[in-house]
Amino acid sequence: MARKFIDERLEQYRIEKAIELYVNEKGSLKEISEITGVTVRMIMGTLRKKNIPLRMGEEVFDRGMEHARRVFGF
Repeated sequence: MARKFIDERLEQYRIEKAIELYVNEKGSLKEISEITGVTVRMIMGTLRKKNIPLRMGEEVFDRGMEHARRVFGF
C-alpha cells in the first residue's frame, strides 16, 4: 500500500515537472517527455485540463497546413 502511494506521488511529480518545463519553454513536448518519462499524450492531456495552450512552432504549423492541403485539397 505504501509502495502504491509512493508510485502515485512520483508519477504526479513527474507530470507536474513536465508541465513546469513546458510552460517555461524548456523544450518541446517530445524532449520534455524524454526528460521526465511522461508520455506526450499525458502531457497534452494535462495541459488541456489546466487550460494551458499548446505552443506550435512555425515548422509544426507548416507541416500541419501541408497535411490539411493534401487531405482537403486546398
